[in-house]
Amino acid sequence: MEIFIKLASREFEQLRSKLPTGSHTEIMDRATRIEHSVDGVLFEGYTISCGERDARKLLETAAKYCPEVVSKIQEAIRLAESDTRRRS
Repeated sequence: MEIFIKLASREFEQLRSKLPTGSHTEIMDRATRIEHSVDGVLFEGYTISCGERDARKLLETAAKYCPEVVSKIQEAIRLAESDTRRRS
């Protein structure tokens, strides 16, 4: 199951800066910068693509160091699980 965690630039930088050195840096390094506009509103941020194991590790670490993004990670996991069930 592939999980796509979408974070605004501020949230991504906040998470990255609060993670202990070496903690999930490979996941963060794989993040893709995104910019798109919906109805004239510009969204700038990042998509972190990872498997379930990495997403849960990132969730656990975020809960300790950056609780502000926990709900975004949980939502990404929930959406991926829902999509997986639908395909079964």
